[in-house]
Amino acid sequence: MNWETLLCVGDSITIGSRSYFGYPEYCANFLAKKTNKSWNVLNHAVAGFTTIDLARSIDKSFANLKDAKPDIATILIGTNDLKSNLLPEMFKIAYEQLVVKVQLIVRTNNIMLIEIPKLTDGVMLPYNIEMNKTIIEYNKIVQEIANKNKLIYVQINSNVNHFYDGVHLNETGSEYFGSELADRILKLRNA
Repeated sequence: MNWETLLCVGDSITIGSRSYFGYPEYCANFLAKKTNKSWNVLNHAVAGFTTIDLARSIDKSFANLKDAKPDIATILIGTNDLKSNLLPEMFKIAYEQLVVKVQLIVRTNNIMLIEIPKLTDGVMLPYNIEMNKTIIEYNKIVQEIANKNKLIYVQINSNVNHFYDGVHLNETGSEYFGSELADRILKLRNA
Protein backbone atom coordinates (compact mmCIF):
# COMPACT_ATOMS: atom_id res chain seq x y z
CA MET A 1 0.00 0.00 0.00
CA ASN A 2 1.29 3.44 -0.93
CA TRP A 3 0.39 5.98 1.76
CA GLU A 4 1.54 8.92 3.81
CA THR A 5 0.47 9.88 7.32
CA LEU A 6 -0.82 13.28 8.41
CA LEU A 7 -0.97 14.03 12.15
CA CYS A 8 -3.28 16.88 13.16
CA VAL A 9 -3.47 17.95 16.79
CA GLY A 10 -5.93 20.42 18.23
CA ASP A 11 -9.29 21.00 19.84
CA SER A 12 -12.91 21.13 18.66
CA ILE A 13 -11.98 23.03 15.49
CA THR A 14 -9.61 20.24 14.43
CA ILE A 15 -11.89 17.37 15.43
CA GLY A 16 -14.79 18.96 13.52
CA SER A 17 -17.23 19.42 16.39
CA ARG A 18 -19.81 21.21 14.19
CA SER A 19 -19.24 19.27 10.97
CA TYR A 20 -19.22 15.63 9.93
CA PHE A 21 -15.52 15.72 9.00
CA GLY A 22 -12.83 17.89 10.50
CA TYR A 23 -10.47 19.76 8.21
CA PRO A 24 -7.83 16.96 8.54
CA GLU A 25 -10.08 14.43 6.80
CA TYR A 26 -10.89 16.91 4.03
CA CYS A 27 -7.19 17.69 3.67
CA ALA A 28 -6.36 13.99 3.27
CA ASN A 29 -9.11 13.60 0.68
CA PHE A 30 -7.74 16.49 -1.40
CA LEU A 31 -4.18 15.18 -1.06
CA ALA A 32 -5.20 11.66 -2.12
CA LYS A 33 -6.73 13.04 -5.30
CA LYS A 34 -3.65 15.14 -6.12
CA THR A 35 -0.92 12.65 -5.17
CA ASN A 36 -2.51 9.32 -6.13
CA LYS A 37 -1.64 8.03 -2.66
CA SER A 38 -3.72 7.09 0.31
CA TRP A 39 -3.46 9.43 3.28
CA ASN A 40 -3.73 8.13 6.83
CA VAL A 41 -5.10 10.87 9.10
CA LEU A 42 -4.34 10.84 12.80
CA ASN A 43 -6.79 13.40 14.16
CA HIS A 44 -5.56 13.77 17.75
CA ALA A 45 -7.94 16.45 18.93
CA VAL A 46 -10.44 16.80 21.77
CA ALA A 47 -13.20 19.37 22.11
CA GLY A 48 -12.63 21.67 25.07
CA PHE A 49 -8.89 21.09 25.32
CA THR A 50 -6.56 23.93 26.21
CA THR A 51 -3.00 23.96 24.91
CA ILE A 52 -1.61 22.32 28.04
CA ASP A 53 -4.40 19.70 27.98
CA LEU A 54 -3.36 18.80 24.44
CA ALA A 55 0.33 18.60 25.35
CA ARG A 56 -0.48 16.28 28.25
CA SER A 57 -2.72 14.09 26.10
CA ILE A 58 0.16 13.62 23.67
CA ASP A 59 2.24 12.33 26.58
CA LYS A 60 -0.30 9.52 26.99
CA SER A 61 -0.40 8.70 23.25
CA PHE A 62 3.23 9.49 22.43
CA ALA A 63 4.42 5.95 21.58
CA ASN A 64 1.42 5.19 19.36
CA LEU A 65 1.66 8.51 17.53
CA LYS A 66 5.41 8.10 16.98
CA ASP A 67 4.97 4.49 15.78
CA ALA A 68 2.59 5.76 13.06
CA LYS A 69 5.57 7.70 11.60
CA PRO A 70 3.69 10.82 10.48
CA ASP A 71 5.26 12.56 7.50
CA ILE A 72 3.75 15.93 8.38
CA ALA A 73 1.83 17.43 11.29
CA THR A 74 -0.41 20.40 11.97
CA ILE A 75 -1.18 22.19 15.22
CA LEU A 76 -4.24 24.38 15.74
CA ILE A 77 -5.04 25.17 19.37
CA GLY A 78 -5.81 28.15 21.57
CA THR A 79 -9.50 29.03 21.53
CA ASN A 80 -10.19 27.26 24.83
CA ASP A 81 -7.28 29.09 26.44
CA LEU A 82 -9.24 32.29 25.74
CA LYS A 83 -12.12 31.19 27.96
CA SER A 84 -9.82 30.85 30.94
CA ASN A 85 -8.22 34.26 30.29
CA LEU A 86 -4.83 32.59 30.02
CA LEU A 87 -2.03 35.13 29.96
CA PRO A 88 -0.01 35.15 26.72
CA GLU A 89 3.14 34.26 28.69
CA MET A 90 1.49 31.09 29.98
CA PHE A 91 0.11 30.26 26.52
CA LYS A 92 3.68 30.49 25.20
CA ILE A 93 4.99 27.98 27.75
CA ALA A 94 2.22 25.49 26.98
CA TYR A 95 2.54 25.95 23.20
CA GLU A 96 6.32 25.45 23.32
CA GLN A 97 5.82 22.19 25.23
CA LEU A 98 3.30 21.05 22.65
CA VAL A 99 5.62 21.87 19.75
CA VAL A 100 8.53 19.95 21.31
CA LYS A 101 6.35 16.86 21.68
CA VAL A 102 5.15 17.05 18.06
CA GLN A 103 8.74 17.59 16.85
CA LEU A 104 9.82 14.43 18.69
CA ILE A 105 7.00 12.51 16.97
CA VAL A 106 7.51 13.81 13.42
CA ARG A 107 11.33 14.11 13.58
CA THR A 108 11.40 16.70 10.75
CA ASN A 109 10.47 20.36 10.33
CA ASN A 110 7.35 19.37 8.39
CA ILE A 111 5.12 20.84 11.07
CA MET A 112 2.54 23.49 10.26
CA LEU A 113 1.49 25.82 13.05
CA ILE A 114 -1.92 27.12 12.04
CA GLU A 115 -2.96 30.60 13.07
CA ILE A 116 -5.89 30.63 15.50
CA PRO A 117 -8.93 31.89 13.56
CA LYS A 118 -10.38 35.16 14.76
CA LEU A 119 -13.86 35.04 16.27
CA THR A 120 -16.53 36.24 13.86
CA ASP A 121 -19.60 38.43 14.28
CA GLY A 122 -22.39 36.67 16.12
CA VAL A 123 -19.95 34.61 18.19
CA MET A 124 -21.70 32.73 20.98
CA LEU A 125 -20.91 33.19 24.66
CA PRO A 126 -18.70 32.53 26.59
CA TYR A 127 -16.64 33.90 23.68
CA ASN A 128 -16.86 37.53 22.63
CA ILE A 129 -15.41 39.67 19.85
CA GLU A 130 -13.08 41.46 22.30
CA MET A 131 -11.17 38.18 22.65
CA ASN A 132 -9.75 38.79 19.16
CA LYS A 133 -7.19 41.07 20.83
CA THR A 134 -5.87 38.07 22.75
CA ILE A 135 -6.02 35.89 19.63
CA ILE A 136 -3.74 38.41 17.90
CA GLU A 137 -1.29 38.15 20.82
CA TYR A 138 -1.46 34.34 20.82
CA ASN A 139 -0.87 34.26 17.05
CA LYS A 140 2.24 36.44 17.41
CA ILE A 141 3.54 33.84 19.86
CA VAL A 142 2.69 30.99 17.46
CA GLN A 143 4.53 32.79 14.65
CA GLU A 144 7.57 33.42 16.89
CA ILE A 145 7.70 29.75 17.84
CA ALA A 146 7.42 28.75 14.17
CA ASN A 147 10.26 31.07 13.20
CA LYS A 148 12.47 30.02 16.11
CA ASN A 149 12.05 26.32 15.29
CA LYS A 150 12.08 26.73 11.48
CA LEU A 151 8.53 25.39 11.26
CA ILE A 152 5.77 26.49 8.89
CA TYR A 153 3.38 29.22 10.02
CA VAL A 154 0.03 28.99 8.21
CA GLN A 155 -2.56 31.73 7.93
CA ILE A 156 -5.94 30.72 6.53
CA ASN A 157 -8.17 33.61 5.53
CA SER A 158 -11.60 32.60 6.75
CA ASN A 159 -14.87 34.49 6.88
CA VAL A 160 -18.15 34.37 8.77
CA ASN A 161 -19.59 31.83 6.28
CA HIS A 162 -17.03 29.24 7.41
CA PHE A 163 -18.28 29.15 10.99
CA TYR A 164 -21.24 27.56 12.72
CA ASP A 165 -21.24 29.79 15.80
CA GLY A 166 -18.40 32.25 15.30
CA VAL A 167 -15.87 29.78 16.77
CA HIS A 168 -16.35 26.31 15.26
CA LEU A 169 -16.04 25.50 11.58
CA ASN A 170 -19.17 24.39 9.79
CA GLU A 171 -18.98 21.80 6.98
CA THR A 172 -18.07 24.47 4.42
CA GLY A 173 -15.38 25.83 6.73
CA SER A 174 -13.89 22.41 7.46
CA GLU A 175 -13.73 21.65 3.75
CA TYR A 176 -12.20 25.07 3.03
CA PHE A 177 -9.53 24.70 5.75
CA GLY A 178 -8.77 21.18 4.47
CA SER A 179 -8.37 22.46 0.92
CA GLU A 180 -6.11 25.33 2.01
CA LEU A 181 -3.90 22.96 4.03
CA ALA A 182 -3.69 20.49 1.17
CA ASP A 183 -2.55 23.29 -1.17
CA ARG A 184 0.20 24.27 1.26
CA ILE A 185 1.33 20.67 1.69
CA LEU A 186 1.47 20.24 -2.08
CA LYS A 187 3.58 23.40 -2.37
CA LEU A 188 6.00 21.96 0.18
CA ARG A 189 6.28 18.88 -2.00
CA ASN A 190 6.64 20.98 -5.16
CA ALA A 191 3.68 19.11 -6.60
